[in-house]
Formats: sequence, structure tokens, C-alpha cells
Amino acid sequence: MDSKLDMLIHAFNYLSDVINRYFDTELEHIVKTDITATTFNSNYRDQLLARYYNVTKDVSIFIRALEELGFNRTIDGTLLNRPALLEMEGLTFNDVQNYIAKQEKEINQALTLAQQILEEQGLIDEEENDGN
Repeated sequence: MDSKLDMLIHAFNYLSDVINRYFDTELEHIVKTDITATTFNSNYRDQLLARYYNVTKDVSIFIRALEELGFNRTIDGTLLNRPALLEMEGLTFNDVQNYIAKQEKEINQALTLAQQILEEQGLIDEEENDGN
């Protein structure tokens, strides 16, 4: 279940590095936390929810920094929004999978648009971009 989240964390850390390099910001990297539960139980779900909550919160902080720098719209006017923090709808394995897919979609949309804005501003060269 982690591969997509790992890719999103990598993309986030890359975009944070770009902003830190060009501006006087101190955006921190997201550090992946491991899930210590070995079986799918309430402890596992709690740890998983905490991980997605923290990533979503960090992406929101990043987007707030972009807003403060005036980088919250694309050239065509699309507004960069913070990812919604969703609620899990149930406790079954399928409910958790659905939650993960929806939360990852929220995070990915925000990071993709942020990357587009940084490319439009000339802060990222599309050919050398290794954020995604």
C-alpha cells in the first residue's frame, strides 16, 4: 500500500527543495514513518490514518508557503488548493483501500498543480525534473 505514498513523498520533498533553493523558506522534508503493526487491525488503521494525515498536513503547509510567495495560480488561472483531509468511511480492508486511493488523489492533484506552477515560473526545468 505504500508505493504510491512513497512517490508522493518523493515529489513533495523535491518541490520543497526547489522552493527552499530559490526563497528564504525552511520547508522540511516529509520523513516516511513505518507502520509497526503486523496485522490489519485497528492499530494498523490508526497508524495508516496518522501517516496520511501528516502527509496531507505537510502538503498544506507547503501550499500555504506557495500562496505567501504568490505562486498559487497557473498561468491560465487555475487556483492551487490544499488537499482535503478525508474521513475513512468504514473499517474494512476495502474501506481502507478506498480511503487511500481518494486521499492519494487529493495529494497528487495538489502536487501536480504545484509542480506546473513552479515550471511556469521557471523554477523547474521540465527536462531535469525528477520530482515525479
